[in-house]
Amino acid sequence: MEQGRLASCHMWEAGEEHRPDLFPYGIYTIPEVSMVGKTEEQLTRDKVPYEVGIANYDELAKGQMLGGSFGFLKLIFCPKTLKLLGVHCIGDGATEIVHVGQVVIAMGGTIDFFRNNVFNYPTMCESYRTATFQGLRKL
Repeated sequence: MEQGRLASCHMWEAGEEHRPDLFPYGIYTIPEVSMVGKTEEQLTRDKVPYEVGIANYDELAKGQMLGGSFGFLKLIFCPKTLKLLGVHCIGDGATEIVHVGQVVIAMGGTIDFFRNNVFNYPTMCESYRTATFQGLRKL
């Protein structure tokens, strides 16, 4: 679909914003695997400082309602600016919840967004807030 949109924009000489660095990846296996943004390997190779926050699904109310659901969400962020650099998920709904992080990365946002906003409860998106607090405790 993105290729068609870009082809149409090119054909009609319309301006377009193309951000392949923000394409989310999703593997529809059991469990699902999804990611967007930078990886720890990339940041280490590029000598970019980072910190991580992890929320295990079985710590979340929704994860417990699903029977102690296996999985986690990992946030990778800059320890100085708190800018969100990457999101990695494994588990039920990983390909769905990764988009919350995708929007924050696209807007140049920080993990303050997750700390300062309320998420519906109980949902798997609560993992963003849990991972944020876990990561901030490391600073």
